[in-house]
Amino acid sequence: AERGAAQMVVDAIPCASFDDVFAALIGRKVEYAAVPIENTLGGSIHANYDLLLRHHGAVHIVGEHSFRVRHALLAPKGTNKADIQRVMSHPQALAQCDGFIRRNGWERVPAYDTAGSAKMIAEEALRSTAAICSASAAELFGLDILESGIEDDANNFTRFLLLSRSPALPPKEVPCKTTVVFQPSTNEAGILFKALSVFALREIDLCKIESRPGRRVVDGGGAGANGAAADGSVGQADGARAAKRAKAVACRGGESSGSSAAASFEYTFYVDLLAHTSDGKVQNALRHLGEIAPFARVLGCFPAEGILVAVTDEARDAAREQRVSAAAPKRSGALRVGVIGFGNFGQFLARWFVAAGHALFAASRTDYSDAAARIGVTFFSDVSTMLSESALDVLVLAPSIISFEHVLSALPTQLLEGLLVVDVLSVKLLPKAAMLKALPASCDIVCSHPMFGPESGKHGWRDLPFVYDAVRVRDRHRFCRFLALWEEQGCKMTNLSCEEHDRLAAGSQFVTHLTGRVLGKLALRSTPINTRGFESLLALIDSTSADSFDLFYALYAHNPNSTEQLTMYAQALESLRAELLAFKGDVPAAVTR
Repeated sequence: AERGAAQMVVDAIPCASFDDVFAALIGRKVEYAAVPIENTLGGSIHANYDLLLRHHGAVHIVGEHSFRVRHALLAPKGTNKADIQRVMSHPQALAQCDGFIRRNGWERVPAYDTAGSAKMIAEEALRSTAAICSASAAELFGLDILESGIEDDANNFTRFLLLSRSPALPPKEVPCKTTVVFQPSTNEAGILFKALSVFALREIDLCKIESRPGRRVVDGGGAGANGAAADGSVGQADGARAAKRAKAVACRGGESSGSSAAASFEYTFYVDLLAHTSDGKVQNALRHLGEIAPFARVLGCFPAEGILVAVTDEARDAAREQRVSAAAPKRSGALRVGVIGFGNFGQFLARWFVAAGHALFAASRTDYSDAAARIGVTFFSDVSTMLSESALDVLVLAPSIISFEHVLSALPTQLLEGLLVVDVLSVKLLPKAAMLKALPASCDIVCSHPMFGPESGKHGWRDLPFVYDAVRVRDRHRFCRFLALWEEQGCKMTNLSCEEHDRLAAGSQFVTHLTGRVLGKLALRSTPINTRGFESLLALIDSTSADSFDLFYALYAHNPNSTEQLTMYAQALESLRAELLAFKGDVPAAVTR
């Protein structure tokens, strides 16, 4: 790659400002643009972060280079250091030499450019003013070098980004960075933690995060699976978020009569990932981020600490070895998972977990030893024995909803210390309250709902929803490994509070079961003149009647929102019946001949 770079001929076009650099690239006056983005001493160059946001989609990051900065003090020929009263340079250079300037007691004069400062001093013969810039400017502008290496820290590097009008994805074997920009939906407690957790949950390494206040970006949805921006305008969900923000501002008194306008800071966050956008974990993380942040974009995927010119076979092999030995994230080892409630659903989950390489253990008063042996599960007839002998990482509770509290109360709490305990019930407030009350304080608690079963998930779990709520989690690594059980199967991961789950489930899952049960009471049968709609109703009857009445009752009795739904359902039927009975219709006029 270095040989290829050395043979390239590059024409450098100077620009007066960073805005001009971006304008030249977008206006096709240049093919590439190089802009500084951060310095080890002076920090981030915020203007270029703002320009990357302003021109996202029109410019893409395709490379980076860390440049060792060595500053020198330049002055007109014949000038002595004692004659200097002020120093002129770019604000970043002044910041990088702050200690040197303070020791000499000189006045600072900010300028648009380091080399431009040297040019100005030479042209105007400013003998009492020195420039801080590269030593190479001395020969260019006929100045003397009064002192070299004046930067405060030898670790003075500026990272430059190479920009292009088109993205240029490097090969997967090349160690990469991906830069993402996002703006959370609301400024609420924990929102940044939730946004960053989409990467932590998948063990994606972040090497930089930057925040910038500014206007709210409203031009579309989240990042797509391929790292590209999703098109479209703000939808209903974003409109609801906007209404929520407006309400929050009103509550702060921003619109009160006669008061001054309240400050409303909207923050945009930039993060660098040590990963390639083609990585499945990165794609899942970006999809997840899009659920939290209505604006999320990939600004570029590019070789880490480099610019891709060509990839030789030797470079490809070296990069692959480096990624395997150091850069690539290590895959977590197998989990040891215990299952209590080893009926149809418990066996269904265990079968998939074993296939994924995890160690499974099950306990039940019913003898499921043959079924367990067929799918590779170690079976115990006693829960205490399983807990004491299996060294579990995770305990999955999969009994029926009705028996959940009884099963939980019978567990030997002294053997649960330090475990991650997870329920998989179709209601969530019940297990959340019960586990918080019954389990030791050292237990991590996750409430989950795999919204599929042995029939709908028999051919795989891809795109099937898995809902979870981290009620109490201290061991984040173990929690991430547990979520990976579902994510690696392709589940659609949805982080939802138990309260919100039950509210939504009453209006969807319970209503579905209720409608199927009501239609079942009509004893509907297939006919020779079935419509597609009627076929759908028969399928609904079959799917809901396949579940036990215990489940249907539990969806009603253990979700407080279902009572209201049942009342509304009955009222809707009565209202529709009244409309039918009262309807007279239009009587057509008599036709005369």
